[in-house]
Order: sequence, then structure tokens, then C-alpha cells
Amino acid sequence: MHLQGTLNLQRRSQLSTGRLLATRQWRVHTQPRHGAVRSSQQMQTAAASSSEPDNEVIPPGCSRYSISIKKPLGLVLEQNKSSGIITVAEISPEGSAARTGLVAVGDQLLATSGVTYSMEEEYGEVKVKKGQTVVRVNAIGQPFKAISAAIGSHPGHMEVTLEFQRCSQ
Repeated sequence: MHLQGTLNLQRRSQLSTGRLLATRQWRVHTQPRHGAVRSSQQMQTAAASSSEPDNEVIPPGCSRYSISIKKPLGLVLEQNKSSGIITVAEISPEGSAARTGLVAVGDQLLATSGVTYSMEEEYGEVKVKKGQTVVRVNAIGQPFKAISAAIGSHPGHMEVTLEFQRCSQ
């Protein structure tokens, strides 16, 4: 399998803030950062083209489901370099995804929720983001960094909604 990126959504105690690390694989270590939006331009571009659920027919032998969970999500996502499809590579036994009992290795990520902000105000030297909106970001055909940014945009107290497809083949 050729990997374009890996999204590791398990809490790492040695990191005090979430950030995108440029290594051989992309890793996003998500931890709550109130009001943080990373790569919002990429996320807004992906959301603008896909804010409504897909009306496409579900392929034969496949089923779709959605979960809403808090971070850390407790799963690793990978994007296949040739197909661009993002799938679940690993699930942490103690993570939020495992506790749902729904997610399985190999499930394809179809969409995620993301948080955008419409305005920003300054109070002294502190910037405060306002006008929070939750959007649906289609994962199909999107760069891995855009999907990572969408998932990472959620403040720690908000649940992330993930839409998956599982095929029996």
C-alpha cells in the first residue's frame, strides 16, 4: 500500500498543542486548542465543494454509518496514494472510536465535520474567533492535509462527526 499520509488521532502526552508535523508521513497529534483552526483555507475549499451529503447510490455489498465522538479519536487514518481513498488503518482499544463498537480497520472515510469561523476580533494582544459554524467536509478526492485540518479544527469540547463506508469485499 502506498501512503500519502497518516493521521494519528491519539493523544500524545509530550505535545502541549496540536500541530502538523512534516515528516515522511503526515501526523496530526490532536489535543484540545480552544478556538484553533489549522489550514482553514484548505478546509473551507473542501467544505465549499461538498457541504451537502452525497446523493450517490451506495455500492452493492457496502453499508454506510456515521459516528460523533470527542477527541482524542483513537484511530489512525491512511490515504492510498494511487486511489486517494482514506481508510482506517488502526484503532486504539481504549479510544473513542473503539467505544462506539462500529468502526473497523479498512472502513473508508467519506466525510468529516469541520469548524470554521466567520470573524476574528482582537482584545489587546489576544485574538478571539467568533461566528463558529460546523460544516461537512467530503473526504473523497480531497488532500489528506485538508481532512486533517477539518478534524483538527474542532475545539476539545466538541464532537467530531465521521462518515464511513464499509464494503464486504
